[in-house]
Amino acid sequence: MLEIIKETKFKGTSKVGEVTAKIFEATINTASPETMTFNHYVVNYEIYKSNRAAIGAEQLAFEDAAYAFQDQLITESEAQA
Repeated sequence: MLEIIKETKFKGTSKVGEVTAKIFEATINTASPETMTFNHYVVNYEIYKSNRAAIGAEQLAFEDAAYAFQDQLITESEAQA
């Protein structure tokens, strides 16, 4: 049986200058917006190590934005029910 899931994906890139240090992703299930997963991965370990505090702050900002959008989707979903 084929199951198709619609998702909305957020992607954030933390850069130092022009160099990408870390990438953040959040995926929200459109049919069930309460379900969200986060992934992150370091692209340049040297840049990341020397800028961990700033990149950590950017990761928190990214997560806040993803949660805000998730809340919006949940509100819209409840209004349609």
